[in-house]
Amino acid sequence: MSENEEIRLVRTTCPAHCGIDACGILAHVKGDKVIKLEPGDYPDKKDNRICLRGLSSLNITYHPDRLKHPMKRVGKRGEGKFERISWDEAFDIIVDNFKKIADKYGWRSIGWTLGGPGAGIVKFLTYLKLANLTGSTRVSAWGYGDAGLPCGSRVIFGTHIPYGVFDKGRLAVDPAPELVVVWGTNPAESAPNITMRRIMDAKGNGSQIIVVDPRFTVTASKADEWLGLRPGTDAALALGLMNIIFQKNLQKEDYIIKYTVGPYLVRNDNGKFLRGKDIGIPDSNDYVVWDTKSDSPQISNDKEIQPGLNGEFTANGIHCKPSFQLIVDEASKYSPEKTSEITGVSKELIVKLAERIGSANTIFVIHMGFTRTNHGDLSARGVGTLASIVGSIRTKLGEGYLPSGFNTDGFLRVAEKPNPRLGILKLYDAITKDDPYPIRAVWFSFINFVNQCANSNKIIDELFEKLEFIVTAELFMTDTARYSDLVLPVCSFLEFSDYINHPYPVVQLQQRVIEPLFESKSDINIACELAERLGYGEHFKGGEDEMVKQAMNSASLKNAGITYDLLKEKGAITLPKFPKELKDREMGFRTPSGRIEIYHEGLSEEGQAIAVFIEPWEGPNKPIGKKYPLTFIQGHSKYRTHSMFANVESLLKLNPEPVVDINPSDASKRNIKNGDIVTVFNDRAKTTLKARVTEEVIPGIVNITEGWWFDQFQEGSANHLTHDRINPVHVKVYEPNMSMNDVAVDVVKKEGEIK
Repeated sequence: MSENEEIRLVRTTCPAHCGIDACGILAHVKGDKVIKLEPGDYPDKKDNRICLRGLSSLNITYHPDRLKHPMKRVGKRGEGKFERISWDEAFDIIVDNFKKIADKYGWRSIGWTLGGPGAGIVKFLTYLKLANLTGSTRVSAWGYGDAGLPCGSRVIFGTHIPYGVFDKGRLAVDPAPELVVVWGTNPAESAPNITMRRIMDAKGNGSQIIVVDPRFTVTASKADEWLGLRPGTDAALALGLMNIIFQKNLQKEDYIIKYTVGPYLVRNDNGKFLRGKDIGIPDSNDYVVWDTKSDSPQISNDKEIQPGLNGEFTANGIHCKPSFQLIVDEASKYSPEKTSEITGVSKELIVKLAERIGSANTIFVIHMGFTRTNHGDLSARGVGTLASIVGSIRTKLGEGYLPSGFNTDGFLRVAEKPNPRLGILKLYDAITKDDPYPIRAVWFSFINFVNQCANSNKIIDELFEKLEFIVTAELFMTDTARYSDLVLPVCSFLEFSDYINHPYPVVQLQQRVIEPLFESKSDINIACELAERLGYGEHFKGGEDEMVKQAMNSASLKNAGITYDLLKEKGAITLPKFPKELKDREMGFRTPSGRIEIYHEGLSEEGQAIAVFIEPWEGPNKPIGKKYPLTFIQGHSKYRTHSMFANVESLLKLNPEPVVDINPSDASKRNIKNGDIVTVFNDRAKTTLKARVTEEVIPGIVNITEGWWFDQFQEGSANHLTHDRINPVHVKVYEPNMSMNDVAVDVVKKEGEIK
């Protein structure tokens, strides 16, 4: 690099927020080195922002500990003893092991375990394309088994809402919503530059902000009201709020009748919807409602009828109720006093919030927090039902924008049959129990599996012991890489290209700023080169740039006139709005009924057809909660994206070590003072670290922000304490999630540590 060399500017995208915000980055490049990062231009200049993680990304790219070449394990797994090999040798070892294992167990015995696709979508899809071609197993669509929210949103809305805003329009529109309820998410730290900015813009335009969270988070500190509820009691709070709304007749009945299954009659005998054939109409599977005009059961699609929402009826000798009445009945069990007792939220706040939700134009902002408890699907459905009964779910295209996704089926469907798929907790069973079939090799990419996934002891002692071959593609020698047979050096985001379809309605090109350092390769090129050696090279010609172009070649982007070359020139483009003539078009829902399913008959046998409240598995009212009376949760930190950035020196100066947050009342009972070394423990493990005594967590709760590496603790880690129990309902609907916020523990000073 010469002193006289000119500085060139390259607009790319920073995926440091795990894909929620994906902020624009303007990289200053001198010669072959990036010397500075600053916010990149967005169509809306207010979005030109950068956070701590974005600013420190150069410390990732130029970190002295970056993996520089492929390495083969020469010691025992976990010892960290590796030797340098060439890429050719690495690919030969992979192909040889894959073929041997496939010959013995079948190709499905090879599992591709990939983190969430937020940090570049095409690298995610390119691995899946290879998995499809080989017939090997795709493990978890949501990286860490985040099924609580996808399960819940699939049931009620028919599609995933992983990062959801239940609204009649976008945040920070004119006029602003009267009320924004931020429930179970902390965007001020996890997504500060776009999502939180929009919330604050709404507040500046007159919106009232309410935060529901067990922690007094940074987001809560900006709110007008904070409801600190006990983890896993969200469904009870939602039912309690609905009870007050029903008592005060604040529900939007016209909306419920038109857009939900609320008026559909449900049989008392089996919990299923009453159908036309049940009332004497041969071969009719149509839903039946009670017509208040004729006082009789009628087919729901008859436009002349007036469906009722309340009451109990007998139709053709069958006793039944509208599903809305069943929700009213369930909610009536949750008086303000009972709801307060369950959730820990004062009854005054419960009543106040219910009245406000029922009378205001309300937006509900949710995130992945619901996925961290065993019954997170019920929590998500509870909030979704609450939003539905007050009419907060958008049903028309309105002023919305064209979809930002692309034709993934066209990109992936290169084999006759789609590859098998396992939720990440089912991977545990496949490895240890051969259920539903054996998994003997695992490929890890953009996921620090042993650090981020439940029951780290079990992963190390059982899963890794049973696996015959482990490959990790990584930037660093992470906790997971140390247990791998092969470690492959990958590029930082400044060294490869990808397509990113957020923050909606913006699409962006993550443009390669510099060529790959050392011997690193992008995940896309690794997949392409491996495909060539496995005999599928014809599907991966052109490597990284061509894969990005192919993935972008979707109908929605074509219709919007957005191409790879245009994105390369512009950096970020706002999708066009729907044509005005489509403004009033109904969107519909991908549920069996085509409506919002506030009642889901498919779960009637489980007693979960509506969003009932079920006590957390390891809550204080369970036997294990009597033994270990504190609930352990894992919040996110502005200093890390999961375990990424945990080794960045500039951020460690600001946040040097893991601590456990404990409320003063709980600390006093245990003679714990701020700064004491303590051990957090349960039957599964012990984790030793420093205590932080603070009222930022409610009594009965302890918090360790997730993502710290094992060697940053004095003993154990956050996920040594967690369990891998599977919720069977999740398996039926979607896939099981990990319950990082449903964990019973106790805390003791180090000198009094339990042996």
